[in-house]
Formats: sequence, structure tokens, C-alpha cells
Amino acid sequence: MIDFNALSKTDFLSHYWQKKPLLIRNALPGFTPPISAEELAGLSLEDEVESRIVIQHSDTDYELKKGPFPESIYQELPEENWTLLVQGMDRLIPEINQLLNKFNFIPRWRIDDIMVSYAAVGGNVGPHYDHYDVFLLQAQGERRWQLSSQHCTPENYIEGVDLRLMKKFDVEDDYVCQPGDILYLPPKWGHHGVGLTDNCMTFSIGYRSYQGQELWDSFGDHLSEMSAFQAIYQDPTWSDNLNPGEVTDNAVEQAQALLTSALQDKDLLQTWFGRFATQLDQEASRQLPEPLSEDETPEFEDFCTALTECDGMEKDPVCRFAYAQVANETLLYINGAIWDKHGAEDSFIATLCNQSELTPNDLQTAANQALLFDLWQLQYLVFIE
Repeated sequence: MIDFNALSKTDFLSHYWQKKPLLIRNALPGFTPPISAEELAGLSLEDEVESRIVIQHSDTDYELKKGPFPESIYQELPEENWTLLVQGMDRLIPEINQLLNKFNFIPRWRIDDIMVSYAAVGGNVGPHYDHYDVFLLQAQGERRWQLSSQHCTPENYIEGVDLRLMKKFDVEDDYVCQPGDILYLPPKWGHHGVGLTDNCMTFSIGYRSYQGQELWDSFGDHLSEMSAFQAIYQDPTWSDNLNPGEVTDNAVEQAQALLTSALQDKDLLQTWFGRFATQLDQEASRQLPEPLSEDETPEFEDFCTALTECDGMEKDPVCRFAYAQVANETLLYINGAIWDKHGAEDSFIATLCNQSELTPNDLQTAANQALLFDLWQLQYLVFIE
């Protein structure tokens, strides 16, 4: 876990998480990035990698370029005032994925991705705010961060700029972050980060944000797919002097009561929310591994023998695992689906979801091996090499 210094994890979660920023000095002592600037630039040339370059020409003139890029672009960039950003690095580099274990004080299913940015001197993406929580880990070099809680509204944007930049940005806090420092930012907190050195690299550990409309739509889809909530609307007692064209308050209250009954069904909500929380976005869905073909799949007995001889198994970094206790049953969720457990033990389901890797001891119980075989055929789990 990251080092909160004199602050306890409980204090952070109670007083800072989704409430106010916190600068944590030397949160990861001795941290060195597991990727170089050259390797990051190389990834930005690949079709399946989401990347951007932001060039600042003046205070309000920013140019946004979207990858994949030709190799020649790095000879064309100015010496200063540009930034390369590459999304989904936790899905691409195993060592970056392992960094997520340092943040297990927040549920893993809340993670969106890790973005890595590299900035030349003066490189930045302008003052802006986001709708999600983020830990900004300074991995290399130095970056200056200026923060503001004011004017974080949709009206406060500069028109005609590719990026959503804040027009008014009143600085309240000013920090210089060095390697190992982490700056936590809650949603809707203005920030502006500028590279102070030409080797400035920052890791952004970002968490998903959920809009109410998004939850509502997803819950409705779940009800439809599960053929749940089949109750029928019942009229109120109509008055003798009703207006035939009026939708009355008591009719609306009847509809409200019917909808509320679904929202008060805790088991139904738990069943749905596990699916929602583990659902993959479009980009991640494209990155799912190819399942093994029939020719590549050995007999189940041979697979079980391999389990006794391996060094463990690890989850594919794209996949999202979670579990929940619903009506005295442990449900397993993978990538937005309620998964067939194949008779696996409840304690193993918890281990599978809580850990990024399974040790040889985790793999030996016969009751769990059918589920392991299923996930290995899909390549959601692979043998550690």
C-alpha cells in the first residue's frame, strides 16, 4: 500500500476521498517507472493503443493530436511545451498493472485505468477539471501542480479549443511533485500540471465516474435481460369529477410506488450492480484475449495435472472480476456477466476476485478446477511463466 506518512488509511478515506485533495510526499519511496519515454512513444505508434499529444502554442492556444502516430512526429515536435498521453497502460504493461496492488484500499472494480503522460519542459494539457477521482503519481522528473476548487462548472470553458480548458482558474494551492510523490484529486477539482523537467513522467491512476442516468439505464437493461420486475401498474381510485385528459398526482404516485418497489429490492440491486461495476468499456472489450481454439485445448485431466506443476496463474489485465453475497449465495461477476461458478468454493471465489495472481496452493482444490479450466480456455486466466 502507498505510504500515507502520518495520516492513517482510515483518515484518508474519511476526510479526503471524494472530498478534498491531498499531497502525499514520498508515498512510494524509491519508485522508478517500469517504462521508458522511448517505449511509451513506441506504444503511441500502435493502432490498438489510445494516445494523444497536446502542444501548447500560447496561453489559450492548445493543439490536440490523436494517435496512432507516425514515427516521424517525434522529430517534428518543438523542444518544449508538449505532452504525450497514453491510456490503458495497466492493460499493456504487467509491471504497471501490478502497481494497482498499492491501491487496494479502494475496491479494484472502481479502477478505470492507468494513464501515463510524458512531458517536455513546459508540457501540459491546460487547466481543467475531471469528474473522477485520480491519484497522480510523479514517476520521473518534476511537475508543478496548481489547484482550484472554484469555477468548476460547464460554463467555465474556453470556446474554440480542442480541449475542455477552464477560462477562469484561480489558484488556491501550488505544489512541485518529485518522484514518489502522489497528489490525490477528487472529482470536479480544477488542476493544472506543468512539466518542469524534460523527463517528466506522471502516472494517473483514475477511477470510474458514474452518472445517475448511466446507472438508471443499466438497471433497466438488467431488469429486461433477467425478465425481472414484472409487476403491473395499478390505477389509483379515480375521483367522481376527474378531468379525462389530466395525468393526476395520485396516478404519478402509483407509478412512483411501483418503481420504488424495484429500488427497494436489495437482492435485485446487488445482482445488477455487480454486473454494472465489472462491465467493460468499448476499448477494453476490443482488447479481450482470444480464447483457445479446440485444437489448443487439452483434456481437462491434463489441465489439472498442469495446475500441480505450475508457478501459479494470473488474471488478464483487461478482465474485471468481482463477487457479492446475494440472498445467502456468492455471485461471481466477470466483465459485466453473472458467471457460472462450476461448483467452485465461495472462499476461492473471494480469492480469485481479490488477487491479481493465484499461487500454486490456490489451485489445488479439485472443486475449483472446473472454473479455472473455463477461465483458462477463455484466457481470462493464464499460467505464470
